[in-house]
Amino acid sequence: MNLTSLSAAPAYDPERVVAEAFLEGSQSNVRVIRLSPGQTLPPHTHGASDLMLFAVEGDAVLTTTEGPVAFAAGSLAFYPGTEELRVANAGPAGLTLLAFLAPPFPPSSGS
Repeated sequence: MNLTSLSAAPAYDPERVVAEAFLEGSQSNVRVIRLSPGQTLPPHTHGASDLMLFAVEGDAVLTTTEGPVAFAAGSLAFYPGTEELRVANAGPAGLTLLAFLAPPFPPSSGS
């Protein structure tokens, strides 16, 4: 077992988006994303990896093909790997997201 806490994750950085590995498994991984107010994660896809995105704290907006969708703390979204993720911090405080990916993303160089 590997036990961790968000207190071990990188802190907010008003100069850059924080998107870093948090937990690594053989079949999946988790990345922590921290967006300061006004920051936007660059749009991207995850190839063969499905994404489950959980909002831990803050208020986000997900941009979808149907338009913007509010995404607040406690919300969970599913994205197939080929669907583009577009997320922005829409609130006055920090936004923390956990990105659960299976298989792991990015793929290891041994795959």
